[in-house]
Amino acid sequence: MLGDTIYRLRKEKGLSQTQLGEAVGVSNKAVSKWETSEANPDIALLPPLAKTLGVTIDELLTGLKAPMSAQRTFFGMPGTVTETPERYEFVSDKKTGKGLPHVHVHVGKTISTMNAKARGLVAIGNNAKGIVGIGLVSTGVVSIGLVSMGFLAIGVFTLALISIGAIAFGGLALGAIAVGVMAMGAIAVGFVSLGAVSIGYFAHTVPGGHAWGRHVFYIWGNNP
Repeated sequence: MLGDTIYRLRKEKGLSQTQLGEAVGVSNKAVSKWETSEANPDIALLPPLAKTLGVTIDELLTGLKAPMSAQRTFFGMPGTVTETPERYEFVSDKKTGKGLPHVHVHVGKTISTMNAKARGLVAIGNNAKGIVGIGLVSTGVVSIGLVSMGFLAIGVFTLALISIGAIAFGGLALGAIAVGVMAMGAIAVGFVSLGAVSIGYFAHTVPGGHAWGRHVFYIWGNNP
C-alpha cells in the first residue's frame, strides 16, 4: 500500500525516482525498493517525503486523500467547509455560548457516511438535530425529513405536536395514515378524525367513506 502510494504521488508530481531520492536524501535505488514494497522508508524520512509529495503523513501512510477545508459562505453565513468524495460538511463560524454552530450542514455521500450527524441551531444532514432540523432523520422544533420528530414535523414518517406526513402521529396529524388528537387522512384515527376511513369520538367521513365513533358525521352528505 505505501509503495503504491509513493509511486502514484511521485508520478502525479512528475518526479523521477532520482529527483525524489535527492529531495529526501536517499538514492534512487532506495526509492525503487519503496515502490516495489521491498523496503519501507525510515520513519524519520516520512515528514520530508510527505512534504515533497505534497500530502500529509496520514495520506502518505493510508493512501486516502485528506479532507480539504476552506473558508466559504452558506447563504451569506461565513464558515468552514470540509469536502471529500465521501462527505460534505459546513460549520458556521458563528456559534452559541455552548459552542453549537448556528448552521451545521453534514451530508454523507456513501454508505459508510450515511449516518453523518449535523448539530446546530439550523441543522441539515443525514442525521440532523437542531431548532430547525432538515435531513433523512431529523429532530427539531421544526423538523423536515424522511423520518422527523419535533413541534412541527414534515416528512414520510412524522411524530410531532403538528405532524404532516405519509404516516403522521401527533396532536394535529395530517397524512395518508394519520393518528392524533385531531387526525385528517385517507385513514384517520383520533379524538376528532376526518378520512375515507375514520375512527374517533367525533368521526367525520365523506359519502362512500367509512366512519366509526361515538358521533359520526358525513361531510357533504346527510348525517345518519
